[in-house]
Amino acid sequence: MLFKSIFIVLFSLVVTSGCQSTGIQTKHINSLELDEINGIKSYQKGEYEKSFELLKTPAAWGYKGSQYAIAFMFLKGQYVQQSTLMGMGWLGVATEVETEEWSDQYRTFYSTATAEQQLKIDEIVKEYIKRYGMKSQNITCTKSSTVLSRRVQHSCHRSDRISTVYEVDLVE
Repeated sequence: MLFKSIFIVLFSLVVTSGCQSTGIQTKHINSLELDEINGIKSYQKGEYEKSFELLKTPAAWGYKGSQYAIAFMFLKGQYVQQSTLMGMGWLGVATEVETEEWSDQYRTFYSTATAEQQLKIDEIVKEYIKRYGMKSQNITCTKSSTVLSRRVQHSCHRSDRISTVYEVDLVE
């Protein structure tokens, strides 16, 4: 009986301390999608602080609409410190879904950069795809047109496979 009690206590300690040390984060898929929807609505209303707080987690988990909005927050300095480099990084990773409008914007901004800036942009896009891209975050996205407009809507979904989630950098 004493052995059984000691085993239960030790097992509980190992399990609880093991869980804390793994750094594993879980998020309910619906909460990520809801944060993205509400974050984009807040962005459209000019509520940049609220928008950033809602969008940073889905962006880190690979959600393309969140990444696209955060890209412009960095490009324009809306709530975050303005950074063309980080904005282009987020825009670059968002274009993985190959939306024509987003890709055109990326190419237009990229073409106005100097050769030195383009090298830095290439590096950060590569790093952001490694961290926040569809493959690394186990994301599948589909595109569809909305009924009453030509606007393209993205629907991204995570698989249940484990991936590493990185924090969103706030400075270069």
